[in-house]
Amino acid sequence: MSYPRWLALLVLLLGLGFDVVLYDFSAELANERQRIYFDFRVREAMDRIESRMATYQQVLRGVAGLFDTSEHVDRQQFREYAERQSLTEHYPGIQGVGYAIAIAPDKLKAHVNAVRAEGYPSYRVRPLGERALYSSVIYLEPFSGPNLRAFGYDMYSEPVRSEAMQRSVDTGGMALSGKVRLQQESGVQEQSGFLIYQAVYHPGRPAGNVKERRAQLRGWVYAPFRMSDFLHGLFGEQGKDLIIDIYDGEEIVPEALMHLDSAERKDMQPGFESVQSLDMMGQIWTLRVRASGSMLERVDSLLPALMLSAGILFSCLLAALVFVLASAKSRAEAAARAMTEDLSLERARLSAILDETRVGTWEWNVQTGETTFNEEWAAMLGYKLAELEPVSIQTWIRLTHPEDLQQSDRLLKQHLAGEIPYYECEARMRHKDGHWIWVLDRGKVGKWDEEGKSLVMYGTHQDITLEKQKLDIYHHGAHHDSLTGLPNRVLLRDRLAQALALAEREKTCVAVMYMDLDGLKSVNDTYGHEAGDVVLQAVARRIQQCIRASDTLARVGGDEFVALLQNACDEDEALRIALMFNSEVRQPIPLPGGAEGLVSLSIGIAIYPQHGTTGDLLSERADSAMYQVKKGAKNGALVYRGKTPE
Repeated sequence: MSYPRWLALLVLLLGLGFDVVLYDFSAELANERQRIYFDFRVREAMDRIESRMATYQQVLRGVAGLFDTSEHVDRQQFREYAERQSLTEHYPGIQGVGYAIAIAPDKLKAHVNAVRAEGYPSYRVRPLGERALYSSVIYLEPFSGPNLRAFGYDMYSEPVRSEAMQRSVDTGGMALSGKVRLQQESGVQEQSGFLIYQAVYHPGRPAGNVKERRAQLRGWVYAPFRMSDFLHGLFGEQGKDLIIDIYDGEEIVPEALMHLDSAERKDMQPGFESVQSLDMMGQIWTLRVRASGSMLERVDSLLPALMLSAGILFSCLLAALVFVLASAKSRAEAAARAMTEDLSLERARLSAILDETRVGTWEWNVQTGETTFNEEWAAMLGYKLAELEPVSIQTWIRLTHPEDLQQSDRLLKQHLAGEIPYYECEARMRHKDGHWIWVLDRGKVGKWDEEGKSLVMYGTHQDITLEKQKLDIYHHGAHHDSLTGLPNRVLLRDRLAQALALAEREKTCVAVMYMDLDGLKSVNDTYGHEAGDVVLQAVARRIQQCIRASDTLARVGGDEFVALLQNACDEDEALRIALMFNSEVRQPIPLPGGAEGLVSLSIGIAIYPQHGTTGDLLSERADSAMYQVKKGAKNGALVYRGKTPE
């Protein structure tokens, strides 16, 4: 092979080698963007599951309140309460709400006779046999279809259900069961099931510890769920993006499988898998989440292929140019002019590709500190490159936020020491206008001296401010109500935990007020839901103006609000504040079209530590007091009256 061909081939191989390195770098960047988006979607899915479960807990908490306020709840009362909840319309996956009575062995016969006397002559407690304690499903709404198969079933006789039921009895809180086969299943298109239990006790009797709770046990209110129905519609229009398998417990084993997406999906993407745990009401679910092709397509990944194509074309043209120049000077001079035009065009195309990506490039001499930036890097910060000259590594240090320099320095040292394959750091840089922008700084050592010491690093700066803002917006939306801007149930739970921790440390008090809006349904029915939204926003503003900056007002349901008041120890003072809330809310609210809305509040109050020392207990008792107001004349406030737990 002649010398010109050898030289051209060598140039081509070197160019292709550089193209491969550039492709790997850009492909790694695209893969990382896909990974960030995948992790974000996984966190979003976890939050949605927890939020839906919290909604169902609130439903069951309301049913428990029915039993907490009355020694005897008959079948008709239970049915009327359940029908008002419109379960099938508003709560996907729930099979109903029910009540299972606890029965001592010596009272079993009398119980069976009593139920049969209600008009159910074939009623019996199933399965038969002697046990230390029986339970029986006597109320279950809707009381029709598959739910009829659960009538008279002793859930306490089955180990998985029994464990959750006993856990609820001993703790006084809600308990989530493990994987079960629901009594409603008939063998056709069956789904794995689970149940939520809340033990209820005889009202007015001591139930402050495990022994007292077991002695005063009355029964359980519960809700059964089919897993696939529970998840239906949870992830919205992009529900097919994630492939989710759910297992009961902490192990991924076939017998623990509760929901399987992966069996029928052929578009799972390798390398995008996350295993997460959800701990809810004493039970752990393990989620194995994988990405689908449709999800990754939402993240732009064409840049590596474009850069590789442009690089290969450039390398081929350069090799051809070398061959022509080496073959003959005369022919090279003529061909060089034409090739130069082609090369200029290709460089322009490659430059256009880099400009479209809005990526700033940098080259840093590690030994001397000499640094080279491109014009796009300066433009990203609002400058022209000439305005920053002379540039060096100190230019970057001067423009970078001091709080981010320490992390950047640590990562650089790790990369230069060979501990990590490349350098990557998110940092804030000061824009020419004075504000800060977020930059993704990535780079890698490209040259070493004879002793193996790092000489030159090459890298890029990419403006990720918009992505950061989108993430901040998502986090705000995940913790605030979209209509009123108030904290939602998730953020309220955190605020309540912080308030109780502070009160315990400072030996102060916290008042929890549960508020239900009276009259909103009438506004919606008369003027429409747009008017109802105006009323909700006005109520939120009026109550917010009555509380201090250290207090919290949250919206936890359609017409329910919760207020947390720091240092509110006196019941009379709490009632005064509640009446002030009501006085403000009762003022006419202007509606679209010139009409006025008239609403009021039913308020229940519980105070830490007088009425409870945990967030769940205070919430439950404030809700119970509110329910008492709703049962009466409404438009008022009531402090919880009950025994303080031991």
